[in-house]
Amino acid sequence: MAGGYTGKYCIVNLSDATTEVVTPDEAFYQKYLSGYGLGAAVIMERQKPGLDPLAPQSHLGFCSGLITGSGALFAGRFMVVGKSPLTGGWGDANAGGYLSREIKRTGYDAVFFTGAAPKPVWVNITDENIEIKDAGSLWGKDIIDTEAALKKELGDQKVQVACIGESGEKCSLISGIATDNGRMAARSGLGAVMGSKKLKAVAFRGSRAIPVAHPEAVKEINRKFMVEYKKSKLPDRLTVKFMHFISRMIAKTGIAVPAQASLVREIYRQYGTAGLTVYSAMVGDMPIKNWVGVGITDYTAASAAKNSDEQVIRYQKRKYACQSCPLACGGIIDIEKGRYRGTQGHKPEYETLGSFGGLLLHDDLDAIIELNEMCNRAGIDTISTGAAVAFAIECFENGIIDESATGGVRLGWGKSAEIIKLTEMIIKRDGIGDILADGVKRAAEKIGNHADQFAVHAGGQELPMHDPRLDPGFAIAYQCEPTPGRHSISSFQYTDLYGVARMFPAAGRMIKGARGKQSKKISGYTAGTYYMQLVNSAGLCFFGAITSTLPVVDWLNAVTGWDLSPDAYFKTGERILALRKAFNVREGIKPADHKLSDRALGKTPLTRGPLKGVTLNMDDLMKEFFDTVGWDPAGGGPTPAKMKELGIDSLFS
Repeated sequence: MAGGYTGKYCIVNLSDATTEVVTPDEAFYQKYLSGYGLGAAVIMERQKPGLDPLAPQSHLGFCSGLITGSGALFAGRFMVVGKSPLTGGWGDANAGGYLSREIKRTGYDAVFFTGAAPKPVWVNITDENIEIKDAGSLWGKDIIDTEAALKKELGDQKVQVACIGESGEKCSLISGIATDNGRMAARSGLGAVMGSKKLKAVAFRGSRAIPVAHPEAVKEINRKFMVEYKKSKLPDRLTVKFMHFISRMIAKTGIAVPAQASLVREIYRQYGTAGLTVYSAMVGDMPIKNWVGVGITDYTAASAAKNSDEQVIRYQKRKYACQSCPLACGGIIDIEKGRYRGTQGHKPEYETLGSFGGLLLHDDLDAIIELNEMCNRAGIDTISTGAAVAFAIECFENGIIDESATGGVRLGWGKSAEIIKLTEMIIKRDGIGDILADGVKRAAEKIGNHADQFAVHAGGQELPMHDPRLDPGFAIAYQCEPTPGRHSISSFQYTDLYGVARMFPAAGRMIKGARGKQSKKISGYTAGTYYMQLVNSAGLCFFGAITSTLPVVDWLNAVTGWDLSPDAYFKTGERILALRKAFNVREGIKPADHKLSDRALGKTPLTRGPLKGVTLNMDDLMKEFFDTVGWDPAGGGPTPAKMKELGIDSLFS
């Protein structure tokens, strides 16, 4: 065995309380790495096609990254994988904290769960044993109380816990899985899969050393990387200082500031993602008023500023960094108002500030902090929840639903008390909240009366707070990636931030060989998504990738002892992407099933603001992307020839 991986994964059957340990060979790891590469290969092999994601026979995996725990920087992410009950296709979500390293310390690269327990259970995993234990006393607790109770029972504050809250227990299709008191693997609805198995929590505590082939080389790579990464440049500091003014000028003139990784790094270093709120709202990145509003006129710079940078970190008690992270973009805040007053919680991220802010024309930061904590404790995705509230407000405004449906709540834009009440109803599946808890697509289908015109999603997954009308690369990501509605994979802007053409000769050739401006951008997008397959399978952080050019190839080779070329890893990224997409084809998903909502494409163009008159031709974007990656536009995934080229055809035979 080389370094990085433990060389085994475990499958726990909750129905009959048995375990199976599998020991793949080195070729398997070179082919799929770990993270969701390993997860996709295992689930593709183990899970029957067409299975209901909430059926007992479905699989749910917790996967560590290939270089997690090796000393490599930014390598603290874990991946939750399974079939998404929200979209019906491949599902994954990742989170930081400290759980990923602890998975490997127990001696496993991943742990998968199948079957369903007859009553609520939690599973205790150490390097000596796997125990399935009664969770009757935990069922009904929020994620913070659950984690505290398990650490107390085990007598060990260093135990790492992944658990669901009330929303996961109630199998809400927009529920996620939490660790470290509120770090959320939120997307794809995998909290519902965990809840369907009656699996309340998984605790990991190990003591095994994680093998590293060349530890001194890893340290040297880190040292060289940090020489540049720790620099704070005067132009970036000045841009951050005057960001509000610059953002307003961009909105008025349309003249944009080129994206620089060092600038993003400076913003995140000072404020975390909360530093993006004003900029995104003003330039057209943040969707406003359920995707029909304009930031500079409908939300205004003054409202956005109430939920941005200095206003957010005013509550911050200390910075928070995930395992092996030199950036520390997170924060622990004092909660001053609302039901959690006097407690502490995680600082709201930009996606939350957008989904409960500009999307709802809402600028009450104390209310957004309360909503963030409500969602974290319940284990529910803030993006999807905010989108569900926006959908409901517009339905109410247009007379499709009324107070008899909302339990007397008079919904409206920017109304804090009503937004909080509806969010509580979604968490508890109370009244109309029961419908909204499964996402806007299903809610629109149940409500009827043309409610679908207000449901903004891709394949059932609510869209993130980045408008593809500003960066059409997001349109490709939202509609064409294996997990629709995903913003943390690739875009036209991300291509420059990643520096993929410098890392991979094949990426440089791909972009250089493309003809025409759009073709070059789509080739750059494609290189970016191949790269992010490596990032996610290695256990690396997306924020590391957009704030620097990561030495991914050097880290992978130093940790594993392999001597693979950059282009060999680039091909691995292509393979993992194709495998995940092929899962969707196997499940019968066609391109039309993940179609992006018309509003996000500007089918009715905005008449004001930076995105005035913009309409995207999604058919052209998708066709050119599919041509670039070698996918069949009719079938929706890799062609048989492409699967054979990538060596994944045997998984479908």
